[in-house]
Amino acid sequence: MSHRALLGLVILSVAINLLLVGLIGGHFIKQGSNPPSPLGWALKGVSPEVRATVRPLMKEHAKDVLLARRDLRKTERRLRRVIESETMTREELTRSLSAMRESTARYHVLIHDIGVDVLLSLKAEQRLKAAPYLFRPPSPQRLRDGREARLPSMDRGNRAAQEPAPESTN
Repeated sequence: MSHRALLGLVILSVAINLLLVGLIGGHFIKQGSNPPSPLGWALKGVSPEVRATVRPLMKEHAKDVLLARRDLRKTERRLRRVIESETMTREELTRSLSAMRESTARYHVLIHDIGVDVLLSLKAEQRLKAAPYLFRPPSPQRLRDGREARLPSMDRGNRAAQEPAPESTN
């Protein structure tokens, strides 16, 4: 085998190894960022057996939830672009906020419909364990898996930390 062929094989081998390491690393990084399944957070108080029985109900709607979340993120990005625009008009902002409300409403209706199916499949005592999570968003004290509850913000907190607080005019 010639020196050139051997060098080509080594380069090809390194490239393949780097690709595999990147794919495996990306898989592990992505695992930590997967959004919770729809209403998965509401079932933290119920037993693993009950979660296993309602999982098919939630998986049945997984594609719809994924599409609704994607639409919500896209609408949020559009609203952010309008707000960041130097030439923002009242009409653009009003239209973007209206689209955001509609997108959010569609997402909530979908989640609530899934919640109805899930809650109807549970016994009364199991529903009582899941129900408190349906009335208010999870707080840091109720998130037992180490995640922090966060409120989505338009700037992801980046600008708020950089800008000084407004001075009082009193």
